[in-house]
Amino acid sequence: RLASKVQEGWEYPVAIRPDGYWQGKGYDDEAIEGLKGWFFEELKTAVSRLEHGVCDSIKVGYVNHDKALVPHWNALFQSFDHINPYGEGVRLCLQHIELNEAIMRQICHHIRHRNISQISFSNNELTNMRGAINELGKALQSPQLKHLIWSGHTIETTEDMTLFTRVLAQSNSVEELTFRWNSNENAQALLSDVDFSRYKLLNLSSNDLQTNGRTDIPDLIAVNSPLEELYLYSNRLNDDDAVLIAQSLGGNTNLRR
Repeated sequence: RLASKVQEGWEYPVAIRPDGYWQGKGYDDEAIEGLKGWFFEELKTAVSRLEHGVCDSIKVGYVNHDKALVPHWNALFQSFDHINPYGEGVRLCLQHIELNEAIMRQICHHIRHRNISQISFSNNELTNMRGAINELGKALQSPQLKHLIWSGHTIETTEDMTLFTRVLAQSNSVEELTFRWNSNENAQALLSDVDFSRYKLLNLSSNDLQTNGRTDIPDLIAVNSPLEELYLYSNRLNDDDAVLIAQSLGGNTNLRR
């Protein structure tokens, strides 16, 4: 309640360009209203709550890159200085954003050096996939980061997927992974190349995953790892997979979902 009273006199530190600017950029009235509601309002709320110490979740989305947005990104990044370095950390969700190399670099830098416990990249347009994965690797070195969500960013090349599995495998803190809407080949690469034996949550749904006789999933269950949640819906697992998974559950005492 006290924090709410303090926020009443607060002003967002960056001026928002008038509608005419965005119309000149090709935005129609509906797109401008969406920009205001989905990006600017969410950003202003996040900056205010961060600066007043009452923020545990940040959601920003639905915007393309424009030089006029750089001061707004900087306002968000500066407000990260107010994140409590102790406690459970902040959840950061970035969705439907055109992320160029400079913005991606800054985002991952702050994840690396702030108490951000969960980062969600969902359905963004990454202008340089390999560069984005390289920056992600730096973020994954944060000891505070526990949950990575990578959803709707199809990794097109074998080289980029090899890089993704390598930076993920090198993280000593991430213990929850959501990897959705990618591909069968990439989901298989994860299961082959990343040691999930200490993970608590693994979500590989909606990847069109086919095991083709591989037993990575039942093997993970059978060793009774700390895994508590496993999600495999909207894939192409067959009856043989179901039998193997059912058999592997016999000695598992940790899996709950």
